[in-house]
Amino acid sequence: MEKDLSKGGRQPILKSTEDRLFFILFYLKTYPLQEVLAHLFGMSQGQANFLIYQLSEALRETLKRTGHLPARIPEELIQKLADEGPQDLGIDGTERRIERPKDPVSQRKFYSGKKKHTR
Repeated sequence: MEKDLSKGGRQPILKSTEDRLFFILFYLKTYPLQEVLAHLFGMSQGQANFLIYQLSEALRETLKRTGHLPARIPEELIQKLADEGPQDLGIDGTERRIERPKDPVSQRKFYSGKKKHTR
């Protein structure tokens, strides 16, 4: 009788591929402390550390294999942008002035500390 090898060992904490992808993307987007990340995902700090290392490598290799690895050198970035087609969507990252109260006391709540507006 053959032994079923799939039943040995501990059950993985992040069972699905979607869970693993969410875990590593959440980490890379927010960079929380490993203790916080472990608490949020119900694991130990050591397990979080191991998964960060393991999944970061897998994500990097996948992005590299598919040609979506971010450019690190300005020449690579220029080449990637040249290879891109024209975009129909643009992101406006400029600051917009907002209306603030005229009353000086209530205006302090909205004051950011900037002296001049950004052009």
